[in-house]
This record gives sequence, structure tokens and C-alpha cells, in this order.
Amino acid sequence: MDNKKYLVIGATGHVGSKITILLADRGYDVTAMVRQKNSIIKDPHKGLIKYVVGDLSDEDSIKKAVKGIDVVINTANGLLPQKKGDSVTGVNEGAVKLISICEEGGISRFVQSSTPTFKRDNDVPELLGKRMIEKRLATSSMQSIIIRNPAFMDVFIVMGGFAQASDKSLHATTKREYGFAQMYMKIVGDFVVKRGWMLAPGGADHGTPTISTRDVAEMLVGGAVYEGSENLLIEAGGPQWLTWREIAAIIAQKTGRKKIRLIPIPAWLAQLNRAMVKPFSDSAANMFAMMGFVAAFQPKWDSVETVKKLKLPKQLTVSDYLDINYKK
Repeated sequence: MDNKKYLVIGATGHVGSKITILLADRGYDVTAMVRQKNSIIKDPHKGLIKYVVGDLSDEDSIKKAVKGIDVVINTANGLLPQKKGDSVTGVNEGAVKLISICEEGGISRFVQSSTPTFKRDNDVPELLGKRMIEKRLATSSMQSIIIRNPAFMDVFIVMGGFAQASDKSLHATTKREYGFAQMYMKIVGDFVVKRGWMLAPGGADHGTPTISTRDVAEMLVGGAVYEGSENLLIEAGGPQWLTWREIAAIIAQKTGRKKIRLIPIPAWLAQLNRAMVKPFSDSAANMFAMMGFVAAFQPKWDSVETVKKLKLPKQLTVSDYLDINYKK
């Protein structure tokens, strides 16, 4: 325990809400930054959560929000808009301005939720934005803790056609009231249960050290309360490196099916979809850009040292996650 004051930006998001609850339930002094006065974290929690209204597009509100704060944790992203005018570019540019405001406000530590680096970062707006934030943090006077995570099992397994395995959180990404995402889930959400199909970005033998959002939140909290004073750049995944074929076999076992048929989504197809929807929706295009990234990238990170360094609990495997979130 310490007497530091923590501010979570993106606090009503999937990861941000979990971070805020973890800090509150462990007795830390934590404030959730929300964009509307009546917004609150809806998931159950025992600890005290304070609230402050702020928006990355409003510098004055950010200056007020960070006043008296010691550690800022930024999880904001614009992939699925929460209000009209949101965009990946706007949110990430706002985060760069946030860093300057935090420096001026005397913040001692800045914790950033980030993404893996990729040889074609420029093709994926969210990745390009995170590189911009990381570059700015490299020149910052604050201690920076950057945690890059791969595909979230809570998102890609669910969006792969297994809506029945959605995270129970009311703030889950796949439950967000965003038109295109809701339409997408209506089309593919029952593939696993009703048809025995599952979408596989990159194909059956494409692999990932997939991680649960619970463990992403634990990593970011671990970074926020870390006892060291050095900057950290951590590329961290989940406890297993699995192919989609292996993930499908686990899902088949949990659902009682003999086999789940995989429908490969190669990177080129995701990029084609991106090009087709871009004239109508930048956000939909960004979703397909991220799917193309997952289809093209296979990081093989080992999380053991990260878990040890940040004093984290045992990570959830895909099987563990399904035991918690899927009921027949």
C-alpha cells in the first residue's frame, strides 16, 4: 500500500474499469476520469472510487483532472467510438497532449496501455497512434511504464463467433453500443454454438499468446504500483502460445462439440474489408485493420518474467477464461 493518488483515463472501458476496480478494492486512492457527469463504473466493487469529468479533447478538463494526482494510467482508445466525433487519431493525439499536461502538473509516473510493434504499423491507425505516444514518452521527464499486449481472448474469441463466452463485465468491448460492432456480432456471434464455426485471423495454424483483459488490467496495475524508479517497456502476453486450431479444440471441449470448423481470415481479406468499409465508416475500417494485424502477426512472448517482476497473480488460460465466462 502507498499514499499515492491514481487517475485512470478510459475508466469506463473494458480494461480501464477493471484497473479502477482492482485499485479501489485493494485500498488505493483512485479516481476514474469519465466523460459525462453521471457516468460510473457499473461492475460490482467494494472499494471507494472517486470520479472526475474530463475529455482528452478538452485540455482545461484534463488539467483539472490531473491536479493532485501522482500516477496516471491511460487506457483510452478510439477503436469503438463512445460518442460522436471519436476517432483513433483524435484519442491518440489527445494522449500526446495529456503527457505534456501531466509533466506540467508534476505527475511522477505515466502508465500506458499499448500494442505490439509491427513492421507495417503505418497500415494500422491504432498501432501508429500508440507508437506516437511511446515516442513522446521516451522524451518525458516522468517515469514511463508501457505495457504492450497482444490479442485479448475476451475480444477475439467472442468476435470470432462465440458471443456466449463474452466477459461478464458490463463494460466489455463486445457489448459496446456501437452500430457496426453490434451488426457484426449479430451476424457472427452465434457461429460457434449454432453452427460449430469460428473465424480464425491468419488461419488455423496462426498463433498468439492471447491474454484476458483481467490479466491486462493486472499488468497495468502492477506497473502503476511498481516499486522501481526506472522506465519500463514490457512486451507481455498470456500464459500460453496457442494456435487457433488449439483454441478451437478447447472451445469444442467446453461446448460439447466434436469439432469446431475454422474459417480462415487471411490478412489480405481483412485489409480488403477495410478498404470496402472505409468510405462509410473510419471506425469500421479500423476494426478490420486490427483484425488484419492479428492475422499477420504472431508474437511469441513469454510472460513469466513480467508476472514475477510486477508481482502478478497466476494468469488465466483460455480454458480458465471459458470456465468463468461460458455456461451451457
